[in-house]
Amino acid sequence: MMLPGSDLAEIVTNLVGLRLEPITTAAVLGAVLPPLLRSSETPTPAVGQPQSKPRSAAPRRKREKSGPRLAAAAPAADEPTDGPRQRARAALAANPDATLTAVAKLAKVSRSTVVNARDELAAEARKRRSGEPSERQDRAQRFLREQLGRGPKRVSDVEEAAAKAHIDIQTLEHARDDLGIVTTRANTGGVHAVQWSLPG
Repeated sequence: MMLPGSDLAEIVTNLVGLRLEPITTAAVLGAVLPPLLRSSETPTPAVGQPQSKPRSAAPRRKREKSGPRLAAAAPAADEPTDGPRQRARAALAANPDATLTAVAKLAKVSRSTVVNARDELAAEARKRRSGEPSERQDRAQRFLREQLGRGPKRVSDVEEAAAKAHIDIQTLEHARDDLGIVTTRANTGGVHAVQWSLPG
């Protein structure tokens, strides 16, 4: 009597639900299936009858039969060790709006591999951003130099001109910090009296 297909399907479904790395899933199946298949094909001896030892060829034959199923979960022999992560990175780049689970299915990797690939991509993007000023920051710095080149200006006027030039407040604030803009208060008082000027 063979192991029922429904039992086998349930084992595989439960393993997939654990979202393990493909190589780990293959190892677990390799460890669990042979004993189950041996026990399902060995008849239970009647009371008083000696137990016969299972033939060594039977488990090997069963292992060979289950091989193609395991091969789908395991990485290809010629695939580099970082192949799953590279597939996950490529799938993330090609499908930026997809869920992590959908990307994992597309790349045929575990969800945790996709999470790690996403974190790597985000770290690389942060490193690139911090290494050199962006075009928006350069533009905002040029804008401030032009606005304040003839002397101090009220902050409200500078911000209004920035809005017309399509420079958002956050980028303007970063540019102000980068240039070391000096903030002063004019004699007239009030909110509109706050001024910015170039240092020195």
